[in-house]
Amino acid sequence: MAVLRAPPSPSLLALAALIAALTGCNKAVDEPSAPPPAASATPVAPLLFDTPGGWTKLEAPPSGPRKASFRIDKVGNDKEEAEVNVFYFGTGAKGDPLPLFKEWFAQFDGDVGATAKREQLEVRGFKVETAEASGTYKIGLTPPPRGRKQAPVQMVKNGWRLYGAVVKTTDRGNWFFKMTGPDETVQANRSAFRAMLETLR
Repeated sequence: MAVLRAPPSPSLLALAALIAALTGCNKAVDEPSAPPPAASATPVAPLLFDTPGGWTKLEAPPSGPRKASFRIDKVGNDKEEAEVNVFYFGTGAKGDPLPLFKEWFAQFDGDVGATAKREQLEVRGFKVETAEASGTYKIGLTPPPRGRKQAPVQMVKNGWRLYGAVVKTTDRGNWFFKMTGPDETVQANRSAFRAMLETLR
């Protein structure tokens, strides 16, 4: 006896066609692609310079703003050596020379910033600003309290001199060079400091 079957409804036919189409398709359905990993910040090429003869290179920290350090032998009647430090604070606001120079001047007693000798020059396309001050220098021996920049315990150095410079670049931020030490030793090395700046590249 023949069995009568009802013809499939149009909705079932459409569903079957859709399943067949999806099954026979070899290409997977595209999924939203994950966003590409954020590009890492391009490291800034360091500012290069030649170290004056007679300066002793010291080990700099592996991280932080201090990029190089040098010791300068004492001269004349000075009892201590001088030192030169090179700093880089990045390309942001921390590289602004005005507050940093102010902080350097604040390491002396009195308002030495008002009488500091300032000079602007251009070296190999770099704009350079120098600052020089002298007086009673204070070296912090303990961390400063919160909200203050001066340490409560300080070592006082009479007859000390600072000779510093900021080198302004268009693509590598500002670089700071700071020579501090006994007056006679620093003054005897001013020309060497300037000669070092002349080799910037």
